[in-house]
Amino acid sequence: MQEIKINTTNDIKKDSIVTGFERILFEKDTQGNIWIGSWSQSPILYKNDGNQITRYEFPIGYYLASDNPFDSNLESVLFGSSNSIIFFIDEKFHSIPSPKLANPAPYQILNIGQYTYVVFANTSGRKQIHRWNGTNWDTLNSNIEFQNIGNLKQIKNNRILVTENNSEIAYILDLDGKFVSEFSISSAPMKVKVNSKRIFLFSDSKLEVRNTNGELKNLLDLYDDTMKSYFGSYLEFIDLTVEDESNLTLLLKDKNKKPAKKHLLNFNLDTLTLTPHPLYDKLTPDLNLLRFEKDNLGNYWFKVYGNHYSESFFTLNMELAQ
Repeated sequence: MQEIKINTTNDIKKDSIVTGFERILFEKDTQGNIWIGSWSQSPILYKNDGNQITRYEFPIGYYLASDNPFDSNLESVLFGSSNSIIFFIDEKFHSIPSPKLANPAPYQILNIGQYTYVVFANTSGRKQIHRWNGTNWDTLNSNIEFQNIGNLKQIKNNRILVTENNSEIAYILDLDGKFVSEFSISSAPMKVKVNSKRIFLFSDSKLEVRNTNGELKNLLDLYDDTMKSYFGSYLEFIDLTVEDESNLTLLLKDKNKKPAKKHLLNFNLDTLTLTPHPLYDKLTPDLNLLRFEKDNLGNYWFKVYGNHYSESFFTLNMELAQ
C-alpha cells in the first residue's frame, strides 16, 4: 500500500460541505460515520462521526470512481478511485493499484480479512471478481458465467453474496469464489443490505427478508391491495436503513405521482408491522430523495437530487419529532 498525503481539517461546519453538479458519494460505515464525497472542484471527502465533521482534501489527480463503490468493516473503510482502491485505516489513506484493465475503475468493492474483492467497471470486468491478497491480484474461478454483476456483500464470516443486474438468481460463494448455493429473487436488479442475521433485497415494489443461507423468511409487497387501501396509492421503495436486528426504517414514495408524497415508516421484523416514523410529517412531496442514513447522534441525513444533475443533502434532527 502507498500512503496518500492528505490535507485534513477538523470540526468544519455542516454548511461548509461543498457538493457539485455530479453524483456524490453518500455512505455510512460500520462505525456509524457518514461519508460524503464531492470531487467536482477538487477531490474531497467529508466524514461526519456525529460529534464533528472532518474534511480530507486529496492531491489533484485523485478522483472517485463514478459508480461510488464503498465498503467498510471494523478495521478499514474502502473507496474506489478512477484507477485504484483507497483504504482508510487508522486515520490515514492508502492506495493499491488496480490490475491492468481497459477501465481500472472499481464498480463494487468488498473487504473480508486479508482479501479485497473487486468488480471493475469495464464491461468484461463485470463478469469477473478480482481479488487482492495484499500483494497480488488474481481472478476468482467460480465456474459461474456471470453476465453483469451488481452487488458483492459479505454474509456470515466466510461467505460472499453475489447478485446480478439482469438475472433473478443470487449466488453464495466461499472466500475462494467457489459455488456454495444459489436462490431465486423476485426481480432484477435488486438493492442489497445485510446485517449479521439477515439479507434484505429490495426493488421498486418488493422487500425480501432472507436468512444468511438465502432462505426467504418474509416478503413485503408494496403493490398489495391492502397496502394501497391503507395509504391510498401504490407505493415504491426509495431506500431503507437497518436500525437493529429487529427493525428497519423504510423510505417510500407514492407511485406515478409528481410531486410524490414521501413515507418514512418503521418496519418491525418480529411483528411484521408498519408504523409512521417520528419524522414522518417532516418530508414534503417536492423533495426528490435518493438515499438516507442515521448518524451516531440519531439525526437523519438525506441525499437529494437537484437541478442540472446535481446531488446534495439535508438533515433532520430527531428533536423536530417532539
